Amino acid sequence: MRPDACETAFGIMSIMIDRWFGIVGSVAMLVACSNQDNSAPGDRADAPAASADGDTTPAGCYPFDQPSTSELRASPKKAFAYYFPPFPVSVDNKDPATDQYAKWLDPAGSNGMYAKYGGYIRDRPLSRPVRSEASWRQLDFEREVATAVEMGLDGFIFEFPDHVSADARWNHLPTMLDAAAAVDPDFRVMLSPDFPTGATATTAGLEATISAVATHPSVYKLADGSIVLASFYPERQPTTFWETLRTNLAAQGIKVVFVPIFLSWNGTGQDAWNSTAYGFSSWGVRTVPSTSNYVTASSSAHARNKLWMSPVAFEDVRFKDNDGAGVMRYWEAQNSKLFRASFENAITGDADWISLTTWNDYTESWLSPSQERGYAVVDLGAYYVTWFKTGQAPAIVRDAIYYFHRRQKSDAAYDTTKQTAGAIQPQGPVTDLVELLAFLKSPGTLVITQGSDVQTMDAPAGMVSFTVPIVPGTTPDFELRRDGQTVEHVQSTTPIQTQMVYQDLMYHAGGGISCTRGVGSI
Repeated sequence: MRPDACETAFGIMSIMIDRWFGIVGSVAMLVACSNQDNSAPGDRADAPAASADGDTTPAGCYPFDQPSTSELRASPKKAFAYYFPPFPVSVDNKDPATDQYAKWLDPAGSNGMYAKYGGYIRDRPLSRPVRSEASWRQLDFEREVATAVEMGLDGFIFEFPDHVSADARWNHLPTMLDAAAAVDPDFRVMLSPDFPTGATATTAGLEATISAVATHPSVYKLADGSIVLASFYPERQPTTFWETLRTNLAAQGIKVVFVPIFLSWNGTGQDAWNSTAYGFSSWGVRTVPSTSNYVTASSSAHARNKLWMSPVAFEDVRFKDNDGAGVMRYWEAQNSKLFRASFENAITGDADWISLTTWNDYTESWLSPSQERGYAVVDLGAYYVTWFKTGQAPAIVRDAIYYFHRRQKSDAAYDTTKQTAGAIQPQGPVTDLVELLAFLKSPGTLVITQGSDVQTMDAPAGMVSFTVPIVPGTTPDFELRRDGQTVEHVQSTTPIQTQMVYQDLMYHAGGGISCTRGVGSI
């Protein structure tokens, strides 16, 4: 479902990875990779920190008191994030001003191949200085694992091909496994192998790639030792293909179970998988009303005596899409509401696991700490992961305010002489709102100021979403007031433009609590 591009280290060529048809392109191998720590919305000071019991939860970073890592891990509910290898912290270990991400962000930066789209992406991971260590790639993975652990996640769902790819980014599953073991021996990596989709395809490649890592201690397994395979869009092959894979691996002494991540599943269909799958999952939907299907899907999976891994996404916006017609498109996430609704319906439906889709696919949907969102999405995710695992919405003990809004109105004019690929197409109705998402330990007044437009809301204690219409030509300002005094104040780092050179329909974000996180030593 996610068309993505792979590119050489020199930005010379690009080739699409189209998951609808299982076409995996090969490109020249990439070497070295990195970034530099730039200022970002909701910045935190990245420095070593740990809780009293030795866990890596960041004390004081969240508006609630997060249970220790060991307490969260004790829950039978599990939370994973889907890791997409083409977009690690760094691709080439170069100065962020000139590295591969800078080229992807610049329409003319990769020999102009993305000029008609306004660039390949609109956001990038939080950057870091160029690393001198030969193990820079594993250190980058360790940084991401540490962030995921702080968020309360149990592991990553790591996608990889059934062969050695010419694009080196796809070949680092062993490095990720080693990184997980180095940071947290209990953090697990669920295997999500891609696979050949032709009618005459065999399972030989899958058997080789899986058996190569089967004994690694960081591979996610069930209590009986079975390795969980959670491939995306596995229905591209019949269940007989997967049964053959299971049989052949069993002959090598490797037990596997399947939790298929169907391209789309709302609790109906895929009956052929009833005897093959251990559990069911879906890539999910990207509009708020449709997330109610997750409750139905969970009920259906449980009725089939299967577990349900419920998807959670922040948004879906594609600045360079390969849908067959080259149309760029996006789905309306309603600021943070899609993310919140996805979690809440997973909780309401009593999902067994959740899959955050994705950690880092910057061409579609991502939640990892980034240049344009800071830690805002991670912090919100930590709140809901705690809720999901404990069964109770966390009590708010510290005030915090976050913002979510676009850089433009959905219909803002853009330069058609530069963005020549056409307009980014909305997939359904859109909203043009600025959101202040507040976590309040006691009631207060929320204030959103956009130029001369000042809107207020008397808010109760707890988590409160306050939205107002977007005002182009302003930079939104956000406050929490009590007794006439400003208690919290955040100004957006994203001015709202009246017209654009290139469209930017992603949601920008920021805010939160100034704190010390434990990932800075990595």
